[in-house]
Amino acid sequence: MSHAPHRTAPRTPVLAALSAALLLGSCGAPTGPAATTVPVTAAVPTPPEATAAPTRTDLHDTAPPAPLNAQALDRSTPLILVHGLGGFGRDEALGLRYWGGLNDVQQDLRGQGYAVYTASMGPVSSNWDRAAETFAQIKGGCVDYGAAHAATHGHARTDPAKCYPGFYPQWDAQHPVNLLGHSMGGQTARLLVKLLDDGDAANRASGGLFAGGRAGWVRSVMTVSTPNNGSPAADTLQDAVPLFKNLILAFAGSVGALDPQNFVYNFDLGQWGLSRAPGESFTTYNTRVFNSGVWNSRDQAAYDLSVDGSAALNTYVGRSRTTRYFSWETNASTPGLLSGWHYPNPTMNAVLQPIAYPHAWPLKPGLGNVSGRSTGGAVTYSSAWWANDGIVPNTSMNAPTGQGSAAYTGQATTPGGWYRLGRVSGYDHIDITGNLSFRDVKTFYRNQAAFLASVK
Repeated sequence: MSHAPHRTAPRTPVLAALSAALLLGSCGAPTGPAATTVPVTAAVPTPPEATAAPTRTDLHDTAPPAPLNAQALDRSTPLILVHGLGGFGRDEALGLRYWGGLNDVQQDLRGQGYAVYTASMGPVSSNWDRAAETFAQIKGGCVDYGAAHAATHGHARTDPAKCYPGFYPQWDAQHPVNLLGHSMGGQTARLLVKLLDDGDAANRASGGLFAGGRAGWVRSVMTVSTPNNGSPAADTLQDAVPLFKNLILAFAGSVGALDPQNFVYNFDLGQWGLSRAPGESFTTYNTRVFNSGVWNSRDQAAYDLSVDGSAALNTYVGRSRTTRYFSWETNASTPGLLSGWHYPNPTMNAVLQPIAYPHAWPLKPGLGNVSGRSTGGAVTYSSAWWANDGIVPNTSMNAPTGQGSAAYTGQATTPGGWYRLGRVSGYDHIDITGNLSFRDVKTFYRNQAAFLASVK
């Protein structure tokens, strides 16, 4: 199934009429009678116009369109789960799982007979550093960020704390893996495939991952809610860093009665000299990281997730000749019937609502009515960017601009092809992981594991 971008014709009189109401609403003043076809909780500002009714996808409907023959599924090909921004490993977060929240997706899939592993990378690190860490965790060995890369960005080439036995030491072209990345994890997975295939000229002398020559080591990459073309929410550090910090604090707060000061969480920034000190409280550690000089570099998540940073990444990564690509969208916004601006669904996580809510001039637009150009000028925003899941516009969750893709309807797939699997409506950027909202998403990941196991 495919979904055309939502576009609206210019409605200047309507937007002018809405401007005052939105300005008042955003400042907390009453907006008068508000017409909406959906119930709105106190946590979500009431749209000053009627909106389309939100829908929610039944996760059972996220199975591939063609029936799967259970006997034909190759459950032996390892599935590596690659987390996104703010993510954490299985030995962190006091038992909360990034993949599943209170429902352990990895263990559920293992119970279904799949070989599944959860990677744990720097939650605010660059895609480059995260790809190097993912490679070491799958293959085994100590992480190497590449001598030239480390020198360029001013951090250490290695981190003694990041040496691994390997999820799958026999990993090679005859023993490939599948990568499933949520959010930034999809970008990380795509960059890892690029380095496996082609290496990197500037870092080739470092050997290992950067030597290339490993085409075919990844059978398929699936991206879920991934900003393959970036997000306006990360266009500037002024916007991105508070978002990152609030997201991570939300994870800490989700442990409930447990003391968040003792939250077991690691930014995995040892290469920057930012390891957590023994006994250091989470708040102190969190503040120290976000006040550090990391953010003066482009070797971190805020740049990579921006629209301009993503455009640069896409140019570098291109498309593998041997790996298949698949993508899912998530959406938690509904359009206003007059303006076409997209408003957060009442169920959208409170951390995301301020980012997603559209605002009228003179306030800066939110994701729901983003306009103008990206900070570096790579993209001019149109109404195609308005539908979103709270952090990422839907139009960004498909293939990188200019690289081509096709709606998947059960057809045969080919290496190098990109196939859009559809849209999961009523699930925000975090919901689809099962985190914070604690939705049970096991059905979704069972479907995706079966799909990837069926792709030849």
